[in-house]
Amino acid sequence: HSLLAVQAMARLRKELELDLPLSVFLQATSVADLTARIEELGGPGGKAQAPAQPVPLPVAGCEGPLSFAEERFWLAYTLEDRSPAYHVPLTLHLRGDLDVPALTEALRTLIDRHAILRTRYPFDADGDPVAVVDDPEGFHLDVVDLDGDLRAVLDRLSAEPFDLADGPLFRPVLLKAGDDEHYLSLLMHHIITDGWSIGTLLREFAAAYTALARGGRPSFPGSALQYRDHARAQRGRADRLAGQLEYWERTLEGAPAELGLPTDRPRQERSEGRFFTVVFPGRDARELARRTGSTLFMVLLAAYSAVLGGAAGSEDVVVGTPVAGRDDLATEPLLGCFINTLAMRTDLSGDPTFEQLLGRVRESTLRSYDHQEVPFQQVAERVAERVEGRSSLFRVWLELQNYPDSPLDMAGLKAEELAEDLETAKFDLAFHLAETGEELELKVKYDALLFDERTMRRYADRFVALLSAAAGDPARRLSGLAG
Repeated sequence: HSLLAVQAMARLRKELELDLPLSVFLQATSVADLTARIEELGGPGGKAQAPAQPVPLPVAGCEGPLSFAEERFWLAYTLEDRSPAYHVPLTLHLRGDLDVPALTEALRTLIDRHAILRTRYPFDADGDPVAVVDDPEGFHLDVVDLDGDLRAVLDRLSAEPFDLADGPLFRPVLLKAGDDEHYLSLLMHHIITDGWSIGTLLREFAAAYTALARGGRPSFPGSALQYRDHARAQRGRADRLAGQLEYWERTLEGAPAELGLPTDRPRQERSEGRFFTVVFPGRDARELARRTGSTLFMVLLAAYSAVLGGAAGSEDVVVGTPVAGRDDLATEPLLGCFINTLAMRTDLSGDPTFEQLLGRVRESTLRSYDHQEVPFQQVAERVAERVEGRSSLFRVWLELQNYPDSPLDMAGLKAEELAEDLETAKFDLAFHLAETGEELELKVKYDALLFDERTMRRYADRFVALLSAAAGDPARRLSGLAG
């Protein structure tokens, strides 16, 4: 479980003051083995010193540098003409006796607590973007009657462009559908949030509302740090990234400019997002991961790469995937965009057995995790300089969503998160997986202007079938496995 490993390593780094690669943890077979590997790095206070940690500084009204993640989404915003592809819709369906003043005060509490929710990105005197944190005063929750179809209203709210320079980039709107039924839209731009942050926001919002609705005051663990402190500390570590960038240059050298998936229609300048969901048993994939000393993500990446390579007729597959970017214990409770993107290259040559393929994926994934700090934008720019005609590093995506659970326990309310409905597609094809008890939920997102749904369902069926066949006999070659 790579995310749990990240959290464990963050705690070890703090206790031992060591810069420990994630691969040290994932390669260790026992606590004793982990101890020996740590001692090889010099032990507490030894040669592998941890980088400087974020230091809290004044926030309100200050100007500061953008983090690498912020810079990436700012560039996407400017280059893609305010594309709604980077809007993050979050809608809660609330049923019961809603205390609107308590809900408003709960949101105000979050905005006051997390400066990133009141951050905007204007230009400085030199024409460069900077992050500016506004004063928390003046928040107002729009409460409107739901007039018309819910999905149409939410689509209209989600499609309204953000202005990164003027803000706000967090736009709560309460839609009243009846006396005991409401929908709370919490739209954000991706530059201020990520998947981990959404879970944290929901937990804190539910806790704050419950306390206020019961006549109390919300109480959260204190933290002097804000996202801007992380951005400053990250910029201060830039000299660590030169070697990591060289790794990605070597790793992606000679990678195909395009995967070459066959499409149902020619590529267009715009995209139209669609998705469907498939639920299947996850026990076999988890057991295969345990038997081979891999993580579940590694098993899923091996299967996904095999399906894509088979469909495209390619033995060289590059898949994009996110990493949480929170290897510092102090960043865990913060809201903001910490994620980075990795380009995972898989070698399918020689018709390997699935077990052999998984070994290749495990090795390349561990190396990639150890070089995950370098911003994806820098990798993309450097590789694009070396490969003429490359339009992107990848057009396919794989994500295993295993962030901490965010139960919506709100006093007197039945609350649930609504599923999103896409109008744009960031990638040609994206597999988003989540663990739901013993099962795995696969959400297939795709560009409907390129692919028919039946084509995408064939891909999903091949993926599930290959996982099942590989778990039953991982010594079989890919050519002999289903899919």
